[in-house]
Amino acid sequence: MNYMTKKKYLSNKKTAHQTISISPALKEWIKRYVNVKYREDPNDERFRSISNFYNHVMEYVLEIFEKGKTLDDFKRVEDKEVKDFFEPFTFNATIPLYEMVSESNRYTPFSFEFTTRFLLRYTNWLKKHFSPGNFEDLSLLFERIRTRYGTSNVSKDMSLEIILGENKHPTRGVLEFIGKQKNLHFENCKYFAAIFGMLGIRITDFIYEPDNYYCRLDLIETELLFKKELIKKERIKLLKENVDFIINYNRMLDDKDKYIWMNLAEDNQLCISFKTKSAFNNWIKIVENELRKFGIKEQFLAKILQFFNKLHWIRIENIKNLSFRIDQTIERNTKQKQMLIDYLSEHTEITQNNGIYYLK
Repeated sequence: MNYMTKKKYLSNKKTAHQTISISPALKEWIKRYVNVKYREDPNDERFRSISNFYNHVMEYVLEIFEKGKTLDDFKRVEDKEVKDFFEPFTFNATIPLYEMVSESNRYTPFSFEFTTRFLLRYTNWLKKHFSPGNFEDLSLLFERIRTRYGTSNVSKDMSLEIILGENKHPTRGVLEFIGKQKNLHFENCKYFAAIFGMLGIRITDFIYEPDNYYCRLDLIETELLFKKELIKKERIKLLKENVDFIINYNRMLDDKDKYIWMNLAEDNQLCISFKTKSAFNNWIKIVENELRKFGIKEQFLAKILQFFNKLHWIRIENIKNLSFRIDQTIERNTKQKQMLIDYLSEHTEITQNNGIYYLK
């Protein structure tokens, strides 16, 4: 039995009145939304008045209901313009796989050079929909983006609170973001920090609860937010400052050892030192076995030199003729140097000329 009366049997003339009770916050939200949409297109009849908007929404919702849809279906609908913008930059992926891959990236800085095209296009897209200083626009824009991030396979919900500045005080904000996947959530925290920096919004504090996948970013406007010019250098500087709130040694030292070691490994002024000869033998045996199993026999010595080069024990002069110099620190550490020479001597003959060693 059809419990709804089809619109075609009713008059289109707007003479009936319907009184409803709503919260002041919802009333203000609707008013703000209609005003913004009317400014965007004054000829759109749907936003000529609050009454027109209510009428349009109710008619549209009833039509959707008659097609068998429910209110829950609206939560799964992504803003078309938002979807069209992100489509070229996204792809379907297996979450457990990318959750695993992103773990090692946790404290890697957000590279502007690597993501230039996306960041610039995203910044321009946001600025197109957000008039500087108009935080009503920003609130509506956030709600549109929230349809993409708020309820997905990697996040549960997100909210943005804007605290308008009074008496020339800057406007502040609070973004709360709850994730579902530990590592992907942390990457998204870095991503939001970077985007805020490109827009000209500074992060003043970052609260992160790893057990609950909860993130809170405290925000404050800067002069960059009101400038139409790109001013790339200043925005990148703010981007890096924002991301530093997410990835820094204060946080890293509470995490797994591998993250600090990854950073140390990039510094050529440091080198690995084995506490005992048995520790050295254990590691070199693991590397040696896998070189023999997966590598090419003729490249064995070159790969061994690469291993010691990555420990910063040597500096390769020419990989083709297997020549190298021993780092000064290892030269002074007779115990470590002897382990190096002894191991290489087991596999080949070593010659030296003017501080350069050669393998035959």
